[in-house]
Amino acid sequence: MNSVVARCLLDPGYLDRLARDPHGELAALPADEETRLAIGTLDVGRVRLFAGFVTKVQHNDLWDTFPLTRALLRHYGTEIETFADYRVHYVELCRAGKPSRAEKATRFLTFLESRLRAAARTDCPGLLDVLIHERLQWEVTQEVLGRGHRYSDQGRSVHHDVREAALSDSPDQCAVAACDVLRVAALDHDPTEVAARLQDGGSALAHLAPKALCFCYWGRKSEQTVSVLTVDAATAAVLSAVDGHRTVDDVLDESRDVLPEADRTHLARVLDGAVEQGLVRLIGSPAREVG
Repeated sequence: MNSVVARCLLDPGYLDRLARDPHGELAALPADEETRLAIGTLDVGRVRLFAGFVTKVQHNDLWDTFPLTRALLRHYGTEIETFADYRVHYVELCRAGKPSRAEKATRFLTFLESRLRAAARTDCPGLLDVLIHERLQWEVTQEVLGRGHRYSDQGRSVHHDVREAALSDSPDQCAVAACDVLRVAALDHDPTEVAARLQDGGSALAHLAPKALCFCYWGRKSEQTVSVLTVDAATAAVLSAVDGHRTVDDVLDESRDVLPEADRTHLARVLDGAVEQGLVRLIGSPAREVG
């Protein structure tokens, strides 16, 4: 019995097969009939949840960085179930060697985001938004500290009015690059409101109404700081299109694809504002990704 439980914990695929076809798996065991009958009484569902609990404990080092994500998983009663489903992915990750904290975080958060999006879950309001919010803050912080990809500073900054160029219909082939680290997210719920309702006991989360908003996560390397800015849809569309390679014309075209109702001249004005604020800069040639 103990060896079967141990195999279930170490081999999630075996646990799944045992749940789907217990008679077939038991028949294949090199054991006598009495042992098979004893193993047949095993509650596979409880073993699966225990495996989820073990996996959760193995991720305890993440929660200082993603406290609200974990708090919501617990509040909605999906924490153990989530980690039970994630077990097979974590075992696969560990087979390649002991994962770093960053690897564990990235793999689990990617799994959880995909799970929430695929299910279009309405029974966990605010969880996906909080997950995205905490993940982007963490990723930007990693880049500010020099632990992620960065863009080289090569390329001469140029200064001109994007809106005037747009009005003149002349091609604007200057590239647009982030001055530091920028990420943008469009959310359906305000993470700060979710946090406040959770702190009050969480009962009000059941009545959490959608509230569309956009955040810009701005990491400044010189100051070693990360700021979260609330931006309008046009600014979010423009900043999302900036990748260090696209030209001004490309950024404006990409922004119109995301926000077709926006006037191109208005988007150009928004881009000018982002340059003035120090979020992005215009350069003579596309920036090159390094690191």
